Amino acid sequence: MRIRGEILIGDSIRLGYENRVRELLGKSFTVYSPAENCRFTKYALWGMYAWMEGWGNPRADVIHWNTGVWDLHHATADGQVFTPLDEYLEANRRLAYQMESYSKNLIWATTIPGGPALNDRVKQNALINTDASAPKVFLTDGEKRWNDAVRRYNRENVLQLAARGVAIDDHHSAIAQDTARYISADGIHPSEEGYELLARLTAESILSRL
Repeated sequence: MRIRGEILIGDSIRLGYENRVRELLGKSFTVYSPAENCRFTKYALWGMYAWMEGWGNPRADVIHWNTGVWDLHHATADGQVFTPLDEYLEANRRLAYQMESYSKNLIWATTIPGGPALNDRVKQNALINTDASAPKVFLTDGEKRWNDAVRRYNRENVLQLAARGVAIDDHHSAIAQDTARYISADGIHPSEEGYELLARLTAESILSRL
């Protein structure tokens, strides 16, 4: 029996579910993934060539990726979203094009929503001067504003990726059913139950493409 090669790309949320995905897929699958956090989308685009080369350019039956949380952060002095929507879409288009040179089966996982804790944990960026004249810069918005942005970015990226044949793994809808249950106390990362849910969705989406 041929061992299938799967590639997982993504931020810290991917790091949290990848080992469980390996368990769920079993010994007939080799899952490749970067040891590092893939951060924002353009960082993943920058890293793909080196990661593939480091793995020996394996045959990839499926590539599954998620990026978005880092793109949506507000961590610069102007207080704007880190990656504007048009740049986010262009980076994902280029990343999909890059990945198409490695596999015909691509899956993009939608960005998960934030949880209620965002309303309590919105903090001013400590790197910014906090005198009275300085703008207040926050790493994340409160829950409603954050999730409105997540839905907008997801919606537009789904439209462009689905049009080029990329399958969509809807992590967002699954977690949004109960963010109090599936999102941890930091408001961004999944809870233990949330990671289990995402791992199962990821494994199922990979199997569905084979």
